Amino acid sequence: MKRKRKVKKTSFKLIIILLILVFVVIPFTILKMTEDGQYYVEDLSTSEVQASYKHYIFASLKMDATDSKYTCIKNEDGKVLRLKSGIVNLKTKDVTQNTEYTTDTKKTGYVNGNYGADAQYLGTSFNGKKVHFKISGVQAWTDINNVELYLYNDSYILSTYYVYNHSLIHTISTDLFQGNVNSIAIGPAPKFMKEDTIYYSYDGHYFYTNYENLVNDNKVNKDPYYNYYQYIPHRTTSYLNNSIYNAYLDQYGVSDESILYNQADLFFKIQNKYSINATMMYALALNESGLGLSQYALEYHNLFGHAAIDENPDNANQYSSLAECVKQHAYNFLQQGYLNPNDSRYHGSWFGDKASGINVNYASDPYWGEKAASFYYHLDEGGIDQEKNPIKTIQLSKDLNVYAPNKKDVLYTYKKGDIVSVHILKNEIGYYKISSEAPVKDNNLNVNSKYKNSYVYIKKSDFK
Repeated sequence: MKRKRKVKKTSFKLIIILLILVFVVIPFTILKMTEDGQYYVEDLSTSEVQASYKHYIFASLKMDATDSKYTCIKNEDGKVLRLKSGIVNLKTKDVTQNTEYTTDTKKTGYVNGNYGADAQYLGTSFNGKKVHFKISGVQAWTDINNVELYLYNDSYILSTYYVYNHSLIHTISTDLFQGNVNSIAIGPAPKFMKEDTIYYSYDGHYFYTNYENLVNDNKVNKDPYYNYYQYIPHRTTSYLNNSIYNAYLDQYGVSDESILYNQADLFFKIQNKYSINATMMYALALNESGLGLSQYALEYHNLFGHAAIDENPDNANQYSSLAECVKQHAYNFLQQGYLNPNDSRYHGSWFGDKASGINVNYASDPYWGEKAASFYYHLDEGGIDQEKNPIKTIQLSKDLNVYAPNKKDVLYTYKKGDIVSVHILKNEIGYYKISSEAPVKDNNLNVNSKYKNSYVYIKKSDFK
């Protein structure tokens, strides 16, 4: 007859202690050690606090479990960290300070909320430290302390679009609370938009008749709209003249004071030498110099805001003459930099926005590209340049290689998802012959050579 083995009581005690350690003490210790603040789940419509937690992740889970669209997460200071949907206020700093961000594609950028206060709220990171937002075409992340989050309601003044006299007007909010706005006609209104209707958009390509439709992506247009004057490449030709330039300044009664008056010939000489659109340069000069009346334009001959950074605008470059300034802009700033696919500043040679074009790195104003385009649009009132410079703008569904004149060597490549605008010179079998962004010599890019007659090829099958 076998004898039963007796389990020692000490073994039971040890097991119980281990279980308590594993399932109680250690988790509790970990939770205490990982506490990262005090978070409140609150209903903004009633100001009722529904729960409080020491961990953001638990507050976030609680918020997700609620059905109310008014639910938010606040920290101990009352700052809203997360919403189900809402708006982002970027105007939280002095005009000399920019808000830095990292795009969804891991590129760094910056914006100044004093020139465009509102952005679309897209979400908050898992730890409550970063906010995801959209403005001027770019989707990006920034530190939660750089911005303020608000639940959308009609009391806030947001940026909107509308149609007036066949033009697309962008009313840009520069203060969500005071009602400060800046309205500009940026280009011809697309056919799908109606007068007497307010539209919302944070990329200028897709439009929505109210903010809720924007959040739910119930857009008005199936195909994206690209403003011609915002996306025309710099390697095009302007056919306007001195009288048009002067007439524009005459409208504002600044002919006697503006340093840009009677200067058309200068811009067209630079166009002939460097093959850079004269009216695009003139439009940019109007924008940056306040119609040629700014101190930097009058005293420094600086028409383009060169080196006049937000932190220290008095650091602006000084030039011996307007001719020297325009030459430096065309050759050093554009050809060597913003129009050079091998330069870090290059994101396309069009004015663009914060997603593509010169606006990405040239200015902190999110709508700088629209403002420059607005001047070009008004100067080209008869549509002469638009008629003579055929362009095609799309968002790529695949990578796009740009080939040398031999159609073999790849000179530069646009990535899938990029917005690309090209100036079409000739429609050939299987290819588009287009203007190169930089000078081409011996089937290679060479920014130190003359641009004259430079051209490249793209495959039609890739340009979609």
